[in-house]
Amino acid sequence: MIVEITQKGSATVVATNSLNKITAENLNRVNMTVPFPGNNVAPSGMYTVNYRMIAKNGEQSMGTYDINVINNVAPVLCNYTSSLPNGKTVWIRLYVPEGETLPANDNTIYLTGSFGAREGGADWDGGGGPHRFTRLSATCYEIAMHLVSGDKFKITRGNWDKQMTNATGAEYSDFTYNGESTFSATAFNWKDLPVVTPTSTAGEILNIPAEAVKAGMLTVVANLDNSIDATSGNYYVVEKGATNVANGYKMVAFDKKLAAAVPKKSGVEYVVVKDDASATGKNRYGFVQSAVWDGQTNPARVTIGTFGPAGFTLGNKIVIVGGATPGDWGVSAGQDFTKTGEGKYSITIPLKADSEYLLLPEYNQWGDKWAFGSGTSAKGTFDVQGNGGNLSTKGLTAGTYKIDVDFTTGNGTYTLTKQ
Repeated sequence: MIVEITQKGSATVVATNSLNKITAENLNRVNMTVPFPGNNVAPSGMYTVNYRMIAKNGEQSMGTYDINVINNVAPVLCNYTSSLPNGKTVWIRLYVPEGETLPANDNTIYLTGSFGAREGGADWDGGGGPHRFTRLSATCYEIAMHLVSGDKFKITRGNWDKQMTNATGAEYSDFTYNGESTFSATAFNWKDLPVVTPTSTAGEILNIPAEAVKAGMLTVVANLDNSIDATSGNYYVVEKGATNVANGYKMVAFDKKLAAAVPKKSGVEYVVVKDDASATGKNRYGFVQSAVWDGQTNPARVTIGTFGPAGFTLGNKIVIVGGATPGDWGVSAGQDFTKTGEGKYSITIPLKADSEYLLLPEYNQWGDKWAFGSGTSAKGTFDVQGNGGNLSTKGLTAGTYKIDVDFTTGNGTYTLTKQ
């Protein structure tokens, strides 16, 4: 089976992969990983997937379908080897974003799995055996292997305590080889050297309509508060400061969200407006929300709480309560943040390890709490005000921390810095 992906309307193949020697009496579904290039080669837009299945007797079955691609992958410059050595069936290619930080005496990477004994080593040896990746650069590794369909494997730096983990720091399930000619993986984290502290593994699928995804353009996605009807009224993306919507970009509604494709203009702030340019989208606290093309991230996201007055008025302070703090959950004074600017607050306070806390507008004002939305113990975003689970110091050591809070963007952000 051969899969080739082209930009819609183009004959140039930007991504391809193949499966060989498929053995089955009937075939209803095939899962195949197709390595996709960075957004310098394949920008966001509409793409056509062409697939062709060739039976042993020469009979062929072909098909095609179109997909929307939001390509948020920065270019990875690896000079991988093109042709497979004799007797090998697959190139396993590994990208290590934080490869520069690996210790010089501990940057050797291994493949371990169910194939080990058959290929001159031991099954599931944890690494350290004969199946060692070639280090092409600090961030690029490859190994040519003789694998057969159904073989399972993992990647380590020599033992199970140093196995590769995913973007949230969680252990990967076993990888399975299905006959691909290339298999690509990214080492976001290592078990012994986590870049992130996993506190949330929630994912999101954006079903962005086709008219909001265009080649070479930035897609702006607006998350709307439950009080806003995405299908009521006309919504536009305009450049900040615009006095009308004549040069705006009409947004389309989907899944309680809005989206539109706009030009990628470096440094330009885009805002969302309703019906006319004077009704600008703001967050719950009355701060205008803008999207900026940073040269890489696509789509750009904004969270809109209102197109009118603020839904909640911030005061001159906020407070912290909880088991992580000196005053515990029943505290009623002495743990106030200082207002450092419009929508911004700061406090320096001792915190306990592996404990929980919340931020409130005032002591005992539980209904308006600020709680965990996404991120890590050290840095993240709040859930919608009044919702979410407790904030946590899990993974942090006990000590004195400066906590900075910023309500000018989205639902608000928090940052903890140990003093």
